Amino acid sequence: MHWIARVTRLDLLVLIYFIACICMIFSPFVLSVTMWLIPALGLFAYSYGQTWYIPRLSERALSLQPLAPENRSFLLLTGLFLIILLSAFQTEDWSYWWERLRIRLPFLILGLSGMILPGLPQRRLHAILALLLGFMTLTCLGVGINYLMHADVIQAAMIRGHSIPVPRNHIRFSLVLAMSILGGIELIRTRYTYRWSWERKAIISATVFLVFMLHFLSVRTGILAFYGGAILLGFWVGFRSRKVWIPLVLCAGFATLLWGGYHVLPSLKSKIDYMRYDLAMYRQGEGGQYADSGRIVSLKTGLKIFRSHPWYGIGVGNLRQEVNRIFKEDYPDYAEPLTPHNQFIYVMAGTGIVGLGLFLFFFFGPLFINGNFRAPLLLSFYGLTGTAFLLEHTIENSMGTGFVVLFLILFVVETKRLKWRSPGIRLRRVGRAANRTGYEFGVDPEFLFLRRYAFDSHFHFSGQFCFTWRPGFSPYRESGIALSGDLPASVLFTKRYLRPGQVFCGTDSCR
Repeated sequence: MHWIARVTRLDLLVLIYFIACICMIFSPFVLSVTMWLIPALGLFAYSYGQTWYIPRLSERALSLQPLAPENRSFLLLTGLFLIILLSAFQTEDWSYWWERLRIRLPFLILGLSGMILPGLPQRRLHAILALLLGFMTLTCLGVGINYLMHADVIQAAMIRGHSIPVPRNHIRFSLVLAMSILGGIELIRTRYTYRWSWERKAIISATVFLVFMLHFLSVRTGILAFYGGAILLGFWVGFRSRKVWIPLVLCAGFATLLWGGYHVLPSLKSKIDYMRYDLAMYRQGEGGQYADSGRIVSLKTGLKIFRSHPWYGIGVGNLRQEVNRIFKEDYPDYAEPLTPHNQFIYVMAGTGIVGLGLFLFFFFGPLFINGNFRAPLLLSFYGLTGTAFLLEHTIENSMGTGFVVLFLILFVVETKRLKWRSPGIRLRRVGRAANRTGYEFGVDPEFLFLRRYAFDSHFHFSGQFCFTWRPGFSPYRESGIALSGDLPASVLFTKRYLRPGQVFCGTDSCR
């Protein structure tokens, strides 16, 4: 049992997140249980006693400062729960209001938990993404084999508007699949490997396979959400490398990918053709039995409610009964009343302009606090969720809330490890350099940069990490670096990325 003493809090966090990723696909109940393990992990510290661990409150929990700069992002996320709580004064349908409050509860619990969790090293984050990539690859292999075994039956069902069978909900599955692809792109970009050199080829192959499967499954929400996240990531890379053509090439590539997929993949062709037929039926006034027609009517219903109650909305608890009334009066041909299938219109109908403003501030605020928009994974995840919000009321069900809040907390926790500082720390040369120029030093969540090049120089940074730059080192490739401490797995030297006066560091001083 001595190996238990070597298990760290971060090891447990990686394990919990991997279990949560599995449960997003297979088990909502276990996902709910798993989410409660994260606050327990941050709240309690464990001392190894003579017989077993003795739980006690962690020092982070005892010294919690919610208004500290590194905790403001998590504090904003708790506001998504408070929006529902404050709408109680308008409520008439209390059962629906309680359901909304319960679904938003993870934003409060995990938001507070993020304040007391330690900063997540990038290598641990990449381990979670690698596990997710491997799990989704195996799951999609199973989905593909099932399709091949029942291709005729499944294709006939798709002509009638059904989806390719996947574990549980096809929309949630496609969102997790899109996130795993973005994670795979991040692993490729940072050249992540755990132990063996062949892992990089395996990661590239798995990512390409999942991109194919995402289009093969033909779920619009997942495809467009992936495009949204990837384009934002492309803008980030283009801005950092000063190559503005990168996002433009991405947009053109995605358009070509959709065009090619329509002509090559029968599943994608069937989905697009059925969508066209559905819209044609809606224009003819015969869309009562079609999914896309119901979505369009739900958006019109939400906008009608918003126009009737523009400032504070109808009330979150009253939204369902008001939607039922409008469907019954205005759209009697539609058998199933649908709340607005757009997160922003849903919020507007329930809480009005005031509620929408608060929602945008609380949800998107963490992206702009402490320079978090410089973290590519967090930025791309916001692109993914923002696009999904345009197509679904994503966080109005437990699985969607679990998906959004777990990854959002994970990526924000990762940004706690390092902080942007301006003008930043000063470097002092310890060894003798081959040139006589000065340096500027910077680290972002992926790369470590030097403005000018010096060889045979050895630097120490507060005892946390150091590197030796050996003679003949090329600043445009990874080689000849000795690293120790908590640094990103991939290190790149280039003078193009760092601008004078902007420094990203994980330490307060140098020596």
